[in-house]
Formats: sequence, structure tokens, C-alpha cells
Amino acid sequence: MTDEVVRLSMIGQVLRGRWLALTAITIAGALVGAAASLVVSPGYTTTSQVLLRGQQADTVFDAQAELATSSTVLDRAAAALGWEATGADLRDSVDAEVSEGGLLEITGAADTPRAAQQLTDQVATEYVTFANELITTTTDASTQVRLERLEALRQQVEITNQQINRLHRAATQGDLTLDTVRARTELESLRNDLAEAMSQLDEAAASPGGQEPLVIGPAAVPTSTAPPTMAHLAAGGAAVFLLLGGFGFLLAARADTRLRDSSEIGAALGVPVSGTLPVPDERVRPKLLWWRSHPQPATDDPGDDPQVRRVLHRLAAHDDRPLLLVAADDDPLAHRAVTRLAMAAGADETRRTVLRIAHIDPEQPVLDVVSDDVGGAVLVISAGTRTGWELVGISLACTDAGHALAGSVLAQRATRPATSQASQTAAEQEQAVRQEETAETGQATQAESS
Repeated sequence: MTDEVVRLSMIGQVLRGRWLALTAITIAGALVGAAASLVVSPGYTTTSQVLLRGQQADTVFDAQAELATSSTVLDRAAAALGWEATGADLRDSVDAEVSEGGLLEITGAADTPRAAQQLTDQVATEYVTFANELITTTTDASTQVRLERLEALRQQVEITNQQINRLHRAATQGDLTLDTVRARTELESLRNDLAEAMSQLDEAAASPGGQEPLVIGPAAVPTSTAPPTMAHLAAGGAAVFLLLGGFGFLLAARADTRLRDSSEIGAALGVPVSGTLPVPDERVRPKLLWWRSHPQPATDDPGDDPQVRRVLHRLAAHDDRPLLLVAADDDPLAHRAVTRLAMAAGADETRRTVLRIAHIDPEQPVLDVVSDDVGGAVLVISAGTRTGWELVGISLACTDAGHALAGSVLAQRATRPATSQASQTAAEQEQAVRQEETAETGQATQAESS
């Protein structure tokens, strides 16, 4: 993988070349998300509110939330609903949490709105019933202890009050002095405090606990399914699969070091690309993809193809000896291009003929053709099939065999056009070839005269 960053051109190349695969990946992600909604989506949910009365700590509130989803409450709710489900089956459908203000919110989920309402209300009712039973059981044991302690305190207050009265009588029998007046005042203040304490003890003994929870908000019938719905999960699955697929294709494109641009291929070979040769596409294209963009059209007869003639003209511009056409073993498009060039050169008697065609293994580039009658070699390749190092190896193999590269031809896949379009295209290209040949002939004549 190279150290270059991912460029926008690479992203555009991936989108143009892999859009069909990305579309299929996106559809697959949507289907996976829709299938996951059957398991992940909660369906219809609704909430019932229960007021937790009294001064309680946060830990007690958390304990109340756990109590609402305990097995005892859920088992009772399941038995009351009669859905042929146990409390363990309802555990994943019920949730409870304490909000600010001491409100316990019990949330129930079901497949239908009515079932969600019934489940939530029943769990809230069973929780309140069970909590009151716990409070009553605890109160029966603690109330007796509390009353006994209050009675002991009352007796102690009575004894203290009797001692205060005795001290008060003793203080009134002597002479009236400043100390006796102060003592009487303090004793009277203590007597008032004791009376107030007795009144508070009586109220504490008679007041109830007041800790029972109370349902203040019954569950409402939900009008729509709770998120994430099937649409949410399908859209999320499509987005995730699209991002993963695009990222994977970008990584593959970034790791692919095969050359596709003609300038890069020419730089690796050390010789310029003499031209692009369209080769008829022999693959059977699906009819469903008729609306896709087609490659450049090409004619069936290579001798009538102006682009083939242009490539031959450029290759024959610098040397009168025959050329050796070289193609890689694993490049079938290049093989068809070589055959196309050979047929066109053999049909044109005014041009030099190709001596022979050679194939080379790109992994172990060795050229066995050695002949003094061959002026040079021409490598025919298709874009995106060879790396830079493979091209360098092929170039060195040709040089070692005594046939240095005189040029290269880039094979391009093309379609077979209609007859009228082919005739028009061929005429235009024929005129362009003639103009190019005339210009090159004039330049050669001018150079000889000078």
C-alpha cells in the first residue's frame, strides 16, 4: 500500500467502477437491518408513573426500581395477564427507572399497543401491591418496638416532671431572693419544654408511616412503534454496509499498484505509448445493463480500422525493419490486439510486416526470440494489468534479448457499433489519419531539403 492519501479522483474512480457492487452491498445492508428489526426493535412501548412517597435516599430509589422488575412482581403480573408467559419471559419487556422528583417510571413493550398498555399497568399494580405488603410487614414489627420506646420515654418524662415539681415547691418555701426567682423561672421553662415533648411523643405514636407508593399516571395506549423501527434499522444497515463497502474498495484501489494511465505506463517502460488500439469486446453483456455507458466502438475488420492504421503508421515512422509484437501471457485483450495489428500489417503491402509475435511471462520475464532481422519490440498491454516493476522487468527482458522496446500500444476494450455509425466513424478517423500522414510527410520532406 502506498503512502499517498486517498484523493477525490480515486473516490470518483471507485464510484464509477464499483457503483453496481456498492448498490448491491447497500441493498444487502438494508435487508440485514430489516431482518435485525424483527429481533432488536422493541415494538410498542408505554410508561406508567408511580409516586414514591416519603424522604428516601438515592440507594432506596434504586432498590425500588429493582423491586419493580423483580421476579415476584413479574410472576404475579404474568399470572394476572394470562398470556401463557412466565415472569422470566417478561423480564426483557419491562424496564423501570426513578426520575427526578421521586417518580418511578415503569416501561413495558409488546407487539401491539393494547398489549403494551396492559403489561405496563399490570406490572405497576403488582409492584404497588407488593411494596405495600413489604411496608406493612415491616411496620407490624417495627411499630411495636417504636411504641415500647415511646412509652419508656413518656415514663422518663413523667419522672422528670415530678422532680421539677418537687424542686419548685422547695424553692417556694424559703425567702424570696434573686436566686430563688431565677430558679423558679428556669424550672417553669423546663416544665413547658417537657409538655411540648410529651405532645410530640403522642403525635408520633398516633401518626401512620405514609411510605406507601401510589400510581399517579396509568399507561397510555401507544400510537406508533418505538425506535429503532424497521425503517431506522434498514436505513442504518444500508448506510453501514455502504460505508464499509466503499472503504473496502478504497483500500483495495489504494493497494492496487497496477498502472492505468498512459503516461505512467510510458514512464515505466521508458518509451512513449504509440497509441490506443480498440479491440472488439467478445464478452456477452447482460441485456439488463443496456443503459450502462459503453466503451469506444471498433470495426470488425482491422484493415479498415483507422485507429489500427494510425498505430501502425506511428510504429513504422522511425525504422524500416520489422517489429516484434510482445504481449503478456495473462493478458487476453492484448493478445487480440496483437492479432489485430498483425492482420492489419499483413494486409497493407505498403507497410513493413510483423516478423513474429512473442508472448512473455510477466512474473519471470524472459524473451527467447533472438533475430537480427527484427529492429525492435513493441509491447502491447491493456490498462490496469501490470505494475510498474513488471513493466520494467519486461522492458529489461526485451533489451537482454537484443530487441529494445521501440514503443508500446495500449489495448482498449470496445464494442461493435451499428453499420451506419461505424461507416461515419471510420470515415472521420480515415480523414484524420490522412491529415496526420500528410503532415508527417511534409515535415520529413522539409527536413531532407534543409
